[in-house]
Amino acid sequence: MKKEKILVALILFALCLSSIIPAGAAEWRTQKLDALYRDIKIFLFGEQITPTDVNGKAVEPFIVDGTTYVPLRAIGEAFGLDVSWDSDTATIHISDLEAPYYPQKPPEPSKTVEVSTAEELVKAIAPDTCITLKAGKYDVSKVTGVGNEYIYWRDDYYGQNEKTLVIEGVVGLTLQAAPGADVEIVTPWRFAKVLEFLYCNGVKLSGIKAGHTVTGDYECDEGVVGFRDSYNISVENCLFYGSGTIGIVIENCISAQISNTTMTDCSRCAVEIIYSDDIVFDSCRFIDNRAYDGVIIGHESSAEFIDCVITGNKSLEYGGVVAFSNALFERCLFRDNAHLNVYDSSGAVLNGQNLRLRNCEIEKGNFDKYWDSGVVDLGGNKLT
Repeated sequence: MKKEKILVALILFALCLSSIIPAGAAEWRTQKLDALYRDIKIFLFGEQITPTDVNGKAVEPFIVDGTTYVPLRAIGEAFGLDVSWDSDTATIHISDLEAPYYPQKPPEPSKTVEVSTAEELVKAIAPDTCITLKAGKYDVSKVTGVGNEYIYWRDDYYGQNEKTLVIEGVVGLTLQAAPGADVEIVTPWRFAKVLEFLYCNGVKLSGIKAGHTVTGDYECDEGVVGFRDSYNISVENCLFYGSGTIGIVIENCISAQISNTTMTDCSRCAVEIIYSDDIVFDSCRFIDNRAYDGVIIGHESSAEFIDCVITGNKSLEYGGVVAFSNALFERCLFRDNAHLNVYDSSGAVLNGQNLRLRNCEIEKGNFDKYWDSGVVDLGGNKLT
């Protein structure tokens, strides 16, 4: 699944490169190009790579007419793909190898920093760093003009001039609350996430509360925390609250351990997992959400939910509590979840192919049934 998306991206690289050579089965000609070199760096899931040619010589990416060209062989091999060139037919061949590129989890950070303001927090973000946050509320929307190569502000998708703080390309970063401290990272912007991690490896959040400070009844249109194209994520003892769409989004990621963490007050779903594998929620709580799309949603992903509590969720307009294929729920509690769609109250609490249940307690409430066909009963479940 993930390899298929990578392969599509590599094919697009190939098409870009082929634009330098005009089409034609046997037609070869030269063309002068104005190439811009600006020391372009390539980070693959948080780790910098140096592209080389078939002889091991470094090859620098360049820009022509606004398009960035990178060496296809180096990128493909970094993803565990074989890239070969047939000069007789002017053809690029890309094939899958047995071992895909999964970076190892980095060691614990060796550098420590203590911060007490949002500006200090943003300045301190760097690889191999453990940042301890003193008690207080950290409003990231008030941080401006901080020069840090590992962060940038992503404009919202709605044209409201609101921005998400994106942390990109860090390896081995920990954000943790000081012992016993009440730490809250917030934004008042309704069209922005509080934090988003992109191309990171070994990010850990511990003891952090994060959410939107927007007042009113579900006025936000963005999530709280997002992880994209990242590896080896750890979230423990955290609280993510919404007044918005999603508590936590995990997209194109491998290996995430979320433990003893609460997702609450979200208006679309508590968690959404997209094209990701080896995701584990242990002793987590999904409570008091008004989710119109289900509480726990998965798309072409694999995940486990162990000893989790899913209670008090309302207004499930389009479906059940869980809409997830290829997931395991073990020793989980589903209680006081209501389907309040006045137009269609049908549906099951849980649905999804190869959704496996073991030793769970499931209250049907006003749903039509406990689960749909395709759900696998592994035994020990208590139905009420």
